[in-house]
Amino acid sequence: MKRAAVLGKGSLAAHACETIAALPGMLLDTVVPVAHEPDWDIPLSGYVTKRWPATRVLRSGDWRELDGRFDLVFSVLYDRIIGSDLIGRAERIINLHPGRLPQYRGVRPVNWALRNREHLHGVTIHTIDTGVDTGPIIAEALFSIWPDSDEVRDVWQRSMEHGRLLVSDTLPRLDHITPRSQDEAAAVTHRTLDNYQLGERSDWTRQTSW
Repeated sequence: MKRAAVLGKGSLAAHACETIAALPGMLLDTVVPVAHEPDWDIPLSGYVTKRWPATRVLRSGDWRELDGRFDLVFSVLYDRIIGSDLIGRAERIINLHPGRLPQYRGVRPVNWALRNREHLHGVTIHTIDTGVDTGPIIAEALFSIWPDSDEVRDVWQRSMEHGRLLVSDTLPRLDHITPRSQDEAAAVTHRTLDNYQLGERSDWTRQTSW
């Protein structure tokens, strides 16, 4: 039986757990919810405990408590940088990023896309390496956004809906997908210290909405 772990938060991470648990020969061994689970989404820890009582739940939110080797580690909206120790112990380690890559690496990709008045946004599943959202792309879903009328919360919700479909489509096919390298010439990384530049796009909604 192959061993899998899911790290992250909310209903999208719960869907990843459901998808992994349904894969033939795969055991949902451990789940690592973020330490401070958001009150605007389902608590992953409670969902997993009720759904799979035998699955280990690390409520500290710390990936470093994962022990042994894993065949699959899936990070879904996880809030910590995963270190080389776990990367080296996982046969396959992947991340779902709520933005297009490589143009929107780092934090708050939805906010930045609207701030930049993009008309396309995306959700990406990529291999985790030691960089920030720099690993080869496994799958992506692109969809329209409308910066004149969309709020951050609107695009976030659509990102979660497209992310759910992308998880369902991608995980059963992982062994048959060849990841493709990102185009470093097009790469942009947004960091927390840059958040002040978001202006009216710094929160779920603008102070003066459309």
